[in-house]
Amino acid sequence: MNAAHSTVAARPEGVAALAGWIDRLLVVLSVAVAITSLVAMFGSLMAEVIVRYATNQGLGWPTEMPNILFPWLVMSGVVLAAQRGQHIAVTAINGFLGRTGNRVLLLGQQVLIAATFFYLAWIGLDVVAITGGEEFPVTGITARWAYMALIAGFVGLGITALTTLVHLSLAADPLGVRTHHVEEDV
Repeated sequence: MNAAHSTVAARPEGVAALAGWIDRLLVVLSVAVAITSLVAMFGSLMAEVIVRYATNQGLGWPTEMPNILFPWLVMSGVVLAAQRGQHIAVTAINGFLGRTGNRVLLLGQQVLIAATFFYLAWIGLDVVAITGGEEFPVTGITARWAYMALIAGFVGLGITALTTLVHLSLAADPLGVRTHHVEEDV
């Protein structure tokens, strides 16, 4: 009886640990994408400025980099904000609900959020198929790379909603899940 009880008790901890690991992976990937995008955009535009100043001619390709990389920067920031609970939230109803009511409300929200963003990612594949063949004139890179940022961001938001669903299910206080802590910003 004790062995069965310990297995059942360990299951939520294992699920919570997996959700936490997935959250940390999403944060690391989002930070890496954001930093890489910023550095690549800055470096390419700086190279364009230096070459233009030195030769009165541009390289051409650096002007296309923001079009390709800015969507990646934005979507990585959106996923990071979702992971840290920094999106705008309306919490007026939460004050009237008890712990159970808030849990039900927040669980329902996460199911809706996950379904919406996974659906948007699915539809985004059609957009990529239609418009992704367009090429940037100088680099020859297809617009698919820019549009894939939306799909990656939508998947990241859907996964964040699923991990939040796990955290909400297991948390003692559902209002404490994904709560923004100002002291982490310093």
